[in-house]
Amino acid sequence: MSDVPADIEPLWEMGLPAGEACPDASAGLPPVARRVVAAVGEGAAGGLFPPVVTAGPEGTVVEDRLLGGTADARMLAHALRDGRFAPLLEMLETLDGWCVSAARRHATVVAPGVLDVVNADLFGPVVSEAFVACATGRARYARDRVPEWAARCEAFLTLFLDRLQRDMSTCWPDTPAFRGPVVGLWTHGEETHNGRQRVLRLDCAGGGRVAYKPRPASGELLFTACGGSGPPASVFELLNNSPKASGEVRLPVLTCWSGARPGYLWQEWIEPPAQWGPIRSFGAWRLTGTRLSPREAVRFWHRTGSLTAAMFGFGVTDLIGGNVVTGSRPGEREPLLYPIDLEIYFCRVARLYDTGLLYDRTAEVDQHHVGLEATPRWCSAEGPPVCWHEDPDGTLRLYRRRRPYARAETRTVVADTGGRAGYGPYLPAMLRGMFDAWTLMCRQRPALRRFLSAATAGHYVRVLRQPTFRYFDALVPRWLSGGGAAPVPAEADVRFDRAELDQLRRMDVPYFVRSLEGGPVLRVEPPPRPFATARVAARPEPEGGWPPLPELLECSNLVLAGLGVALRDAVEHVFDDVTEHAVTDESLGVRLHLQSPAEGQVGFDWPEAGRRITYIWDREKVRLRIDAVDAPEVPAEPTQAGQIRRRLLRLDRLDGALRMPWAQDGMADAATERRLRALTDAGIAWLSTVVAEHGWPGRGMVGAAAASAASRLVQHARDHLDFRRHCLELMRQAAAAGDLPWREVAYLTDELCLADKVPQVYGTKFEAVAGELVPYPIEEPQDVDRRRAAMGMEPLADYTDQIRQRFPLTKREAS
Repeated sequence: MSDVPADIEPLWEMGLPAGEACPDASAGLPPVARRVVAAVGEGAAGGLFPPVVTAGPEGTVVEDRLLGGTADARMLAHALRDGRFAPLLEMLETLDGWCVSAARRHATVVAPGVLDVVNADLFGPVVSEAFVACATGRARYARDRVPEWAARCEAFLTLFLDRLQRDMSTCWPDTPAFRGPVVGLWTHGEETHNGRQRVLRLDCAGGGRVAYKPRPASGELLFTACGGSGPPASVFELLNNSPKASGEVRLPVLTCWSGARPGYLWQEWIEPPAQWGPIRSFGAWRLTGTRLSPREAVRFWHRTGSLTAAMFGFGVTDLIGGNVVTGSRPGEREPLLYPIDLEIYFCRVARLYDTGLLYDRTAEVDQHHVGLEATPRWCSAEGPPVCWHEDPDGTLRLYRRRRPYARAETRTVVADTGGRAGYGPYLPAMLRGMFDAWTLMCRQRPALRRFLSAATAGHYVRVLRQPTFRYFDALVPRWLSGGGAAPVPAEADVRFDRAELDQLRRMDVPYFVRSLEGGPVLRVEPPPRPFATARVAARPEPEGGWPPLPELLECSNLVLAGLGVALRDAVEHVFDDVTEHAVTDESLGVRLHLQSPAEGQVGFDWPEAGRRITYIWDREKVRLRIDAVDAPEVPAEPTQAGQIRRRLLRLDRLDGALRMPWAQDGMADAATERRLRALTDAGIAWLSTVVAEHGWPGRGMVGAAAASAASRLVQHARDHLDFRRHCLELMRQAAAAGDLPWREVAYLTDELCLADKVPQVYGTKFEAVAGELVPYPIEEPQDVDRRRAAMGMEPLADYTDQIRQRFPLTKREAS
């Protein structure tokens, strides 16, 4: 078992006292607690408690196992006899009694054994949360909150079962896959709303899976519902059934239906596609995801482009990872990207980043887990906040997780069989899909207006009054952060008003809605009420007002030029992943010419209209040019940013061609050293003029690859100390604006420390000592990993291993 990761802090430990030899470890516990302990011993209920984790790849933690086996059961039984766990034992008794009664009342729709307190799939989130509160929180808090959570859980599940019982005999689809009874229930472990309600997954006896969503925001019904042979049931079905405009469009639809009464909906569960397999590996770890052949990838990204344009056009937001998934419906051979959590729509979406599909590098928080991830990272945006770590003697220590949780699979990263991830390698297909959907929406604007005007009655849109991360921060119990106070902000905290605080106190993420017909912002009343709302005073109102925005309901934004900003954003997001920056794809009718992340043009042949539509953009504006479809191609005008980018990359290639062999030969070739110095001096002379005129050439100006080349050039310029200090300040500003990785700042900081003959700060510079590469002296070395983590860097030990593998010492250096 690996050591405890350095950045997680211990909260509580669970072990056995010396000499513990009780033949029945659960003796003295209530019957239901003894059942739980027995189930843990059999390996069947470990999900009721936090997982045991160990260090994972790239600074993550991974699940090593769940509690299970005789030793864990004995430790758990010993712990539960501690008086601090009295609220948890009472919760288990309450939920067990409810299960017995509910199973009897709903025997026709729920199979035996599903409603059982030891069913970790169903009760794991609430029992685990209560266990952590009892183990680590103040006793008064646990006495107050855990009974409330039990009551909320009971009310939520009672309301769900009543709805299920009624709807299965009234509005349930007449489809064999969805026939009951329900043979499995799974509770989503993340955020709760409206009285601690969560999304549930139902496994039906017919083999199908259904999501139950206990909230009134119903974008899935409005946009993605499929109605069969009748009139279009949704916006996407209407567009799919319309004659094409500039190309074929296929938007994702799925089976979803409203309940017999308002306030909730049912939705088909989208499964992973057949094209599923490992897309990344590291040692024993595997990350699995969608893996397509190049021909499949072209079709997938064309269709994903169409979805992207639709989300932009209808003002849909919060499409972050987890809210969109790649998958297939029964009978489909190739996957699509499905939006499965459509709550916030008809909003002001000025940039494509606002949808959540792309990462905005200037955002207040790191949002790289977007709907269209381009990198198969190991880290996950989800995972339990509190975990166990096992000591060598078997003692389990409960920790607040600081490192990201590693994922074993991803539904948002799509790779091809050549190992390329994201839509960058397929940018022409992605952009063409956006154009084809946009022209279709423009042509169908009257039909869309009519559909939306008739469909708004009874629909709600969610109003997100604060960024979600602020709500999550407020919900972290203060004792887990070392404070020991209550787990919600004080009323004096001006960031939240009373309507938000009321929900935060019951550990809900605050939830507000507004009718698509307009009116006030509403909060949703929690169970046991089936569905009720109350007006709240929502201030301040955002620019343009709360959704739904009337101009989007009326589709007045659907004009041909309106797509330009989205095209520019889509290009900027993957600029450095694009293999060729000047492409003519006759099969797609696309002419693409990119000069920098924010400068370029793309033309689309539109034979049906006899036109070629070209979008031309820079940082400040987007222009539209319309030519005859057979007109000669107009060459793109060169730009300063493009010229700077090309020169930086050329300098970097020349430097690398000399520097790598020189370094591998022990840096002993004086002639090569002189050539490198001359190349660097010339580069710095030119870069100084660039910096004076344009500022630091960050990735927003020249792309990530060229921005890194600029950083390396300055690092190598050891004879230009004053200019390097000036660049360090500019690079700090660029990193703070999200225009440069902070690790580049760390590299130059350490370079300047060596030049000043003082210890380095981040441990990025190495020397040969006693036959191996070691870091130069480091300031406060015991704290270096914390400083490196703040710069987005791996622990020093991992970095040292990488350096030694990349730059093996020659025999002469090692001697």
